Amino acid sequence: MDDISSTDRAPAPPLRHRAGLLLALALCTIVGPACSSDPEDGTAPVPTATLIDLSTEAPADWDADGRPLVINLWASWCAPCRKEMPAFDKVAERLGDEVAIVGVTDETDLDAARSAAADTGVRYPLLVDVDQTLLVDLDVSGLPGTVFIDDKGQIVGRHLGALTEDELLTEIEERFGITV
Repeated sequence: MDDISSTDRAPAPPLRHRAGLLLALALCTIVGPACSSDPEDGTAPVPTATLIDLSTEAPADWDADGRPLVINLWASWCAPCRKEMPAFDKVAERLGDEVAIVGVTDETDLDAARSAAADTGVRYPLLVDVDQTLLVDLDVSGLPGTVFIDDKGQIVGRHLGALTEDELLTEIEERFGITV
């Protein structure tokens, strides 16, 4: 067996370079979408998912019938999610058929999700991600998260954190060119 001497190996990078590499890796883990290779310029397709309607548990989908789609990812235990849901409901009501808005949760406790939905009084469709894959597949690193999909079915942007009614309307105008 050949012995590899220390002169045959590449020297270890200086400590400051290793620290920089670790910092970059940590930032990509924390920031997520900013380090993603998926562009947000309308070229990322929407992933598929097994969805059911929260209230009926019947199979569902997020078919927007050729309209732009706003997917709001939420959970019953997420206070900012519950706080922003009425704003999404107002925007859905205001925009009518111009933009489809759906809420998606990946909770397994459907009673808790139904209770939270009832407390908010929202009327837009609320779906359940049965396989619990959408947060990762949509490249959303926390809740609440909102994904904007154009009328061709391409992801054109993401927003992490709660949105007010005005902020959501601004996002829709900027991403879809729909003025309200």
